[in-house]
Amino acid sequence: FTHFKPLVHEYYDWNHLITPDQRFEMCKGINELIAKGNVWTNSPKYQTNVNIFGLPTEQWTNLKMSFIWSCFAFMKKERQIKNIQSWSYRTNVNDAEDRDTLWHHHNHNPETTTVSGVFYLHLPIAEENDLETAGTELAPNGIERESYYAHWRTGNWMIFPGKVWHRPGILHIEEDRFVVAADMEF
Repeated sequence: FTHFKPLVHEYYDWNHLITPDQRFEMCKGINELIAKGNVWTNSPKYQTNVNIFGLPTEQWTNLKMSFIWSCFAFMKKERQIKNIQSWSYRTNVNDAEDRDTLWHHHNHNPETTTVSGVFYLHLPIAEENDLETAGTELAPNGIERESYYAHWRTGNWMIFPGKVWHRPGILHIEEDRFVVAADMEF
């Protein structure tokens, strides 16, 4: 008898629209925001406090539109959008925090439902040996229960219900990993 564990996430591949060069430019832009101090002080280190979908370049517009489409595909229908928020997160093994403190969910408003996403922007080549745990750890039934890893897929949105507890995957090296995260409330 094998225990079946239902997955709560889906991947949407945007490598055909968002090129490696554009992803590199986004990483540079994230580094510039961090260097200017545009980070939250009550969140994980190097999480930007700017709605990056609002930045005025083609790659950020493409990323926003890919997120919206991915959310509608995940829900299997179009919904009236109440709000979209986005931010980025840069981390490496030297900046890693106690992973147990990083569990969180995004469904905080009881009057709305949230769909969340993580765009896997850049993973150091040396980390590609462990794509299984480098992505996002999800705990669909709460952090006291069993969790699983959504594998890293560069250039993909990983979409999931905002009420699901999650935290960043595991890092092993000093080079920076970059993700973009977003929420759609409807």
